[in-house]
Amino acid sequence: MDINNINSDDYSLADFAGYKGEDLFEVKEAFWNFYQDAIAKGYMIYGNPISSAPVAEFNAYDRFQDHERKFLNFCSYNYLGYSFHPEVIKTVQETLARYGTGAVSAPLLSGYYDLTKKLENAIARFKDKEDAIVFSTGYGANLGTLSCLLKPGDIAVLDILSHASIHDGARLAGAEIKIFSHNNAEHLERILQSINTKRAIVCIEGIYSMDGDMVNLPDIVAVCKKYGARILLDEAHSTLIFGENGRGVAEHFGLEDQIDISIGTFSKSFGALGGFAAGDKKLITYLRMFARSYVFSCAIAPHTAAGILKIIELYQHDKSHRDQLWKNTSYMQSKLKEAGLDTGGTESQIIPVIIGSDKKLRKISKIIYDKGLYTGVVTYPAVSSKRTRLRLSMSSYHTQEQMDKCVAIIKETIDSNP
Repeated sequence: MDINNINSDDYSLADFAGYKGEDLFEVKEAFWNFYQDAIAKGYMIYGNPISSAPVAEFNAYDRFQDHERKFLNFCSYNYLGYSFHPEVIKTVQETLARYGTGAVSAPLLSGYYDLTKKLENAIARFKDKEDAIVFSTGYGANLGTLSCLLKPGDIAVLDILSHASIHDGARLAGAEIKIFSHNNAEHLERILQSINTKRAIVCIEGIYSMDGDMVNLPDIVAVCKKYGARILLDEAHSTLIFGENGRGVAEHFGLEDQIDISIGTFSKSFGALGGFAAGDKKLITYLRMFARSYVFSCAIAPHTAAGILKIIELYQHDKSHRDQLWKNTSYMQSKLKEAGLDTGGTESQIIPVIIGSDKKLRKISKIIYDKGLYTGVVTYPAVSSKRTRLRLSMSSYHTQEQMDKCVAIIKETIDSNP
């Protein structure tokens, strides 16, 4: 690679992930030249500042046109619209006036507020667990929990499509990592048969964030119980969406009592920020003192906790937003399939449109961006460089007209760029 003469058409992000030069910082020069060339050609659509609430049509700065314009938003995790719910905003504003802008300390010092405690109690009740701990991010919840519990010599058995925070937590712990084929209970069993230890934890997700498919929980739980492996279930994209009471996929399958650690995030269906781990009281008490991403991070702001508490209250009295989300999801899935687009095996509000190669995705994403459609553009390292995709995030507030427009833009663009 000639780092001073890089044509972005010849490279992808994968080429820079493992880049090694003679100097530690050489990669910055190589990537900078790639980045500037990609911007000049209109490929680099990431990181344009949003200047309005994450509603169905939002305003964003367009670096290629050098001005702000309106986009159709199918990129936000704000599945139920709670981030701009008027009662939530009112609660946050009132709390902000009383408590100020942040917790301004770690939880074990002066960052643990009465509202944080109320939120942890509310999450424990909601998840039907003995206790819960609130982290400042969902990433930190997985990172802190796994790096705290696992030790060198322990084994983390991960679904190959597990989130980066799960992989990183196991790596930080120094644990041995074993990977099983996606949702494949038979492969998982072969791994658990071979390791012959009870110091193992199997990590899975309720809904997988790149494909939108659901975990094969009954079979995986059965295998884990057979071999005495613990289970961590990340319900980031399934909390408030699945299960009669919205507790997630474990509730959907009636297997909540089989899950040792339930992880969740407030940055998806809750429309806020933060994460949590729920489990038995002794486990959560241990995490409070030894989970490094909890102990050494500033706690979530009191007004954030207050907003989430209001959302839980609203949700428990009215699930119409969830009902509308499912109507919209069903409609969108059917329209995309009618258009002959490959949506993989999605079973949720996350709908991928598989493109294939990185170069093809780059071209298509530029065109749909120019047409005013903002979607997730997912390439390596989030997915294989041969399975790149557009990722549509559905919400309760999308209209049928907006969904039809989204499908039309994608269909027309893909058909004209085979």
